[in-house]
Amino acid sequence: MKGNMEMNNLCVEQEGSQLPEENKNKVQCKYLSWEETSESDLWDCRPDLVLGADIIYDPVCAPHLIRVLSMLLRRGNNRGTNNVANKEETSNEFGSAATEVPVAYIATVIRNAETFNCFDKAAADAKLSVVNITNSEAPLSLLPYMLSYDRSSVQLLKITLLS
Repeated sequence: MKGNMEMNNLCVEQEGSQLPEENKNKVQCKYLSWEETSESDLWDCRPDLVLGADIIYDPVCAPHLIRVLSMLLRRGNNRGTNNVANKEETSNEFGSAATEVPVAYIATVIRNAETFNCFDKAAADAKLSVVNITNSEAPLSLLPYMLSYDRSSVQLLKITLLS
């Protein structure tokens, strides 16, 4: 993952190193166990964006994933710059306006409806909005390097806190 980020000209923060705060392309890459992560483990995390790929695969893991996503999105929402008066709109890579409110995007293949329904119910219970944006905002070049892969089965989900 770190190699991919470096190839995309993102500044990868290494353990123990400091990157300038003003660097807009700063990315942290850390191992995160959904089952064991606590609020205190995420104390310094104030994400703008959370990305996931193919992480909705087991109904046993869904509640843990939702708990961590909920913590990350709430922590990001408490950065101090996200009050109503301070929200600036910018254009994101999906071509729509985005605010400073943290958001998670998950690319997934729904292999089993029961598993996805478990994820969806856990998200609703945690007051998270899960919106399938595959048709409206997904980039046309989704998985361009995998020519043999059936891209029609890939779904792009946008996850935010409900107001």
